[in-house]
Order: sequence, then C-alpha cells, then structure tokens
Amino acid sequence: MSDSGIGFTVHYVIRRASLLCPDTEVVTENTRLKYSDVYGRIISLANSLLSLGIHKGTVIGVADWNTLPMFELHYAAAMIGAVIYPVNIRLPPDQIAYTMKVAEIEWLFYSNDFRALATLVNKDKLVSLGPTCDAKYCYDDLINNKEVKEPEIEVSGNDYFSILFTSGTTGLPKAVKYTHEKFVHGALAIAYQLGFYNTPANLHQGDIIMPFIPFYHIHSWGSFIHAPYLCSKYVLMGRFTPDKALMLIEREKITWINAVPTMMYMLIDAAEKMNKLHVLRGLKALVGGMPIASGLAKRMHELGIAFSSIYGGTDMLATSISIVSKDFSSVDEFLDYIRLTTHPVPFVEIRIVNPATGKDVDRGQIGEVWLRAPWLPYEYHKDPEKTRESYVGGWFRTGDVGIVLSDGGLRVLDRLKDVIKSGGEWIPTSILEAIISNIPGVDLVAVIGKPHEKWGERPVAVVKLREGYNITKVQIYEALNKEVNSGRIPKWWLPDDIIFVKEIPLTSTG
Repeated sequence: MSDSGIGFTVHYVIRRASLLCPDTEVVTENTRLKYSDVYGRIISLANSLLSLGIHKGTVIGVADWNTLPMFELHYAAAMIGAVIYPVNIRLPPDQIAYTMKVAEIEWLFYSNDFRALATLVNKDKLVSLGPTCDAKYCYDDLINNKEVKEPEIEVSGNDYFSILFTSGTTGLPKAVKYTHEKFVHGALAIAYQLGFYNTPANLHQGDIIMPFIPFYHIHSWGSFIHAPYLCSKYVLMGRFTPDKALMLIEREKITWINAVPTMMYMLIDAAEKMNKLHVLRGLKALVGGMPIASGLAKRMHELGIAFSSIYGGTDMLATSISIVSKDFSSVDEFLDYIRLTTHPVPFVEIRIVNPATGKDVDRGQIGEVWLRAPWLPYEYHKDPEKTRESYVGGWFRTGDVGIVLSDGGLRVLDRLKDVIKSGGEWIPTSILEAIISNIPGVDLVAVIGKPHEKWGERPVAVVKLREGYNITKVQIYEALNKEVNSGRIPKWWLPDDIIFVKEIPLTSTG
C-alpha cells in the first residue's frame, strides 16, 4: 500500500470505510456484503488487474449498470492508478465507438447486456462481468484470487482517476479527465453542502443511499464516494426500473436517492399503480439533470418527498445545490425557490457575464454563467479548440444563461444558444415554455425567435394541444399575464403571437 497525498486518492475512501464501519452493508437485489468484505474483494481484484498487465495509466472501460462490479472496479482501478471510463451506453452506437476510441480504452469489462461492444476491443483484453461468462477472462475469477494485501503502487492525488464524456447534444461528445484529488474534492463538496447547510435533501451518516443516476453520468454524481465516506449503507439496483426501485426502497428502508425528474415521475407513477405511495414518505431526493416542473415539485411535496435541486455537468461536476436561506410566505413560493434556485457548493465561485464583452453584469441581470472551482478539469481532452472556447482566464463558460439573486442563489434560465435577444436584452425561452406547458390541455410548446426589424428578434409560441382540448390564444395570454402581474416575468417577454400546430418535431432527447 502506497499513497502520495493520502486522503486525496479515491481508494482511500473505501479503505477508511473498511476500518471505521466494517459491518455497514453494500447491497444489491440479490447480494449483501459488508464494507470489510467489499474492501477485501477490491484488493483481490486490484491484484488480478495487475496480473493481466493492467497498470498505472491503463484506461479500462466498464459497460454495465449500477452493479457491484461497477462499484468494485472504480476502487480497484483507483488502487493501481488505472483510469476508468464508465461507458455511456445511452449514447448512439457510433458515438459510443467514438468515445472508446478517444479514451484509448485498452481493456473492456462488460455485462451480458453490452456484449456487442466487445467487437470494439482486442478479444484478448475482454473481461465478462456476467451473469454468464463469454470472454477470455471472467470477473468472478478475478475477484476470488484470495490476495489480501493492497498492491504496492504509488498513486497520488495528481494521477488521473477517470475519463468522462459530455452527452454530445451539440456535436460529438467532449472528453474530460479527472485526477483523484479533483474528483474526491468535487464529490465531497456535494456532501458538505448536503450535510452542513439547510437543504431539504440533507445527507448524513445513517442515511441509506440508493443512486438512481447511473455511474456513466459523472460516476453517479459521486454517490460511490458519499456512501463509504459517510459510513452509509449503499444499495445498488442494477438497471433502473421504477418497480425495482420501489421494491428496494421498501425492503432496504432507503432514505436518500439521486435522480433526474423523469425518474421521479416514473417512481411516483409506479407507486400509485401499486398502491404504495406511502413507501415514498420521508424519502430525500437530490434531483437535477433538467429543470424540475412545478407540477412534479408539488407532487413530491404532497407525498412527503423532500427534494433539493442540483446544477452541474460532466465538465464541471456539481457546482450548486439548493439551500433554504430565507422564510417563505407560502408553500408554492418555497417549492418554486427550491426547484429553480441553487447555491454554490463550497469553493465554487460564480460570475454572470455579458458574453459579448466578457464583463460582469449587474446583480439581478441576465448573462452567461461563468464559474471556477478547484476540481474543474480546465481542458477538453485532445480538443484545444473547444478548450479555448470554454476556458477564459481560469473561468469556465458553461453556455448557460442565468441570474444571481440577492441571496447569492443561482437561477439558470436557458442555454445561451436558445435564448432570444430582443432589443439587446435576453428572453429565456425555457421560462415561457414552462408557463405555457403548465396550462391544462397543452401537450407540447416551443418558443422560438422570429426576426423583427426594430427589435432584432421577438418570441413566438408554437403550441400543440392534447386531444380533446380547445384552448384559445386568449387563455394562454391570460396565464402569461398572470405571471407578469405577479412580477415573475416582464411584460415585454410575452410572445408576439401564438401558433397552434398538430405536431412539433422532437429529437431523441426532446
């Protein structure tokens, strides 16, 4: 066992848990192990990786769901200084192949669901995770070699731990690499925010954690660090399905989850159909990845689910989480604040900048969100052009448009590429779309910019109604003007026209 800069290496976390809370469990649908047992398995696995010729700096790909092998491989790779890429299997096939090539994967560990990816790697460097083994090497053999001593590999906080890829919604996915120190620091900043501040989805020792977010999304938002660091029971469900999630929440008495809003909708729908809504009461949920609709926020509150919002991304990790920093006059005001507003986690600095000038705008004004934090990668791997575009003087340009409120809270309004610029001022389309989509009978809505001789651009709302509804322009303008009168949006944001259509084309991501 050798660490340079101990405490800033990923595998230190599991070693610490094996000593402080050896009897705390790591649970799957069909297995139940103690942290001390899992640590022993990780040592065996790390030594087996070395025997295969995997060494410090070797990139290994792992194609699997939230499973015990995925968890163990994260720590075993870290222990020997190998670099892990949890393959984003939700990308299109050509983009998966692209990411594996850019990552320079030498070995692929895959479960049966993803055996098609085996053709992308040398057949002599494949490891099957099961449940049936169809490769030269089998995971069960690697995990059971009975080696009990950590390898004598010097791994420092400055060594690379992982390579991740952005979703590729605006082109090919971009790669970022995180060192041990950067990823641990970023993951613990989430734990600090959730543990030390007044936030609904607070996280403490004694919570029972089950991540819905897959490992291929920023290592499940760092949950594999949070659980052993806090000596918390950690439950891995494999592939997310709402029925399985509900079963495990009830069986294991889960208290804390992370999820995207779509998963929360699915979980609540499943609980309602199975007459088990009571199982969700008392659950805490860290929710992000996309805006939380007001209807979902109200539903979670009614069911006794305490939620906090999180803002971040592959190229910045988590940068802000909602904090309750003031009193509210109503439940609706509280829920709108929590679902729309996040506060910087420790060590994150945020600026709101006019992208045309690079100068900060006044507090409360709209601009592009720029930020910096100790764990930012500060470059896209092998992509100097994108690096130059995104990093300016030590600050990361997120490409998001937002404002900073008087209490320091960040409210992200839209993507920079989607906002409408009217008379030199920005109109965030996502806010108008959210208001209109909450009108009963509205199925889909898209607010687009229409060229205007005087103002440059003006908004127009394109609306698709649900079958059987006959909503008029007047009704939509009434809903929008209600928001104007409440002070939530200015009158000049109102669309110049509302157009009803039979269909609105969608991409694979909406």
